[in-house]
Amino acid sequence: MGNRVVVYSVGADAESASGVAQRLRSSGVKIIEEQAHMLLVSGNKETISRAIEDTAGWSISELRTIPPPETPPRVLKKPQ
Repeated sequence: MGNRVVVYSVGADAESASGVAQRLRSSGVKIIEEQAHMLLVSGNKETISRAIEDTAGWSISELRTIPPPETPPRVLKKPQ
């Protein structure tokens, strides 16, 4: 499995997400999730970049996951 990459629209005049998704699929990229202004895809980053380089209003970014903050430990009291 390749890297997960977020492909997102950056302008009001951007090409439709379905058109971008079709272009990515024809390049052999797997679409994991498709929304109106964002696509989560899996594949080679260079292949994804080449597929959308001529697409108006779209950009790419690596998928980053941020863990939730740790909660402080709670002291349990005996019920009275």
